[in-house]
Amino acid sequence: MDTGGPDPALVSIGVVTAITVETLAVREVLDDVVTVHFEGDHHPYHLGKLPSSSELEPHVVVVAQQTRDGTRDAAWLCGHMPHTFESLRAFVMCGIAAGVPSDDPARHVALGDIVVATDVIDYRHERRIDGAGVLRGASPQPGAVWMDADHQVQSDEMMGVPPWLPLLETAGDPFRRPHPNGRPRAHRGRVGSADLLLRDRAFRDGLARELGLLAFEMEGAGVAIGAQLGGRSWYMVRGIADHGDNLRKNDTWHPYAALAAACYLRSVLARCAPLLPGRHRQRSADSLDPLNAIADALVDLRVMRDEQQRRAVLDLLPAAIRAQIPENSMGRLHLIQTVTTLERYPQGLEVLLAALRLTLGEGSPEFAAAERVLRVNWRSE
Repeated sequence: MDTGGPDPALVSIGVVTAITVETLAVREVLDDVVTVHFEGDHHPYHLGKLPSSSELEPHVVVVAQQTRDGTRDAAWLCGHMPHTFESLRAFVMCGIAAGVPSDDPARHVALGDIVVATDVIDYRHERRIDGAGVLRGASPQPGAVWMDADHQVQSDEMMGVPPWLPLLETAGDPFRRPHPNGRPRAHRGRVGSADLLLRDRAFRDGLARELGLLAFEMEGAGVAIGAQLGGRSWYMVRGIADHGDNLRKNDTWHPYAALAAACYLRSVLARCAPLLPGRHRQRSADSLDPLNAIADALVDLRVMRDEQQRRAVLDLLPAAIRAQIPENSMGRLHLIQTVTTLERYPQGLEVLLAALRLTLGEGSPEFAAAERVLRVNWRSE
């Protein structure tokens, strides 16, 4: 279709927002932005461009706002968007969050500050045992390409030239910084994510101490899971709009905090190479993500679809490796996390194949088909 803007077939990044002010803030930093609708898809989308590390090849991004806030709708949207934008390679959650304050100025996360998630903790995904809660598994971590670019932004900040600050400081209404005067800081660390609107100071402080959290929000875990289930990378940046306490919670800082996150995202993407190769980027069957191809091959195996049989296969792995694989009740995600763990070990592929060979039989057609796919797509660190 002719959108009058960027080509939808070249979209490589999906930016997910939860509320309207976040959508408006991201639109504010996009170049050549247009709003489009597609037949058979009820969602409105905003297409635009953001600078990349190549002056001649900007990122083409699509912004989509969730119908409702929360982790479930975020995960659904990340699964839905690739049906309309087949070339999507990554998802970004960009919006506002509740920061964790501190009496220590070095650790204080102030209103208007920026928090980049190096890890997302789904603190409501837990097992209760005799009155104690135990987290059931870690969310997948942000993609390496995003964190590498983030490190470059951090270096600029340490040199006294935050690349995201000029655009933020020149913003007009409604995105101006509320009182008082001040200069935001960027923090990097763990973020808590759950379907919980936080207005509880005691709960906030206790969980922050227990899990080492800098901020709380309601969509990141859904984006992380939704992205990885589709074999895509993810990243999250949040502007701090409140402190998660009932006494002072209001909407005053929402616009500024949302724009702070959007400006930061623009500066990170400016240090990322284009995520799609060349100018002809429509995704084809031959360009499927290698991790996704491996997951498909493993899901096709009867012993890996059933949870009990899958765990019996994994029990054949060396104990030191097996202990590093996160627990997860979702079959496909458990397989993806198994593969990404094994890829960190020089003999990871061979130990997995040995377990499958022992289970399926050396000469079985199932094993032969899976081995071909794994050897072609395996990526060792």
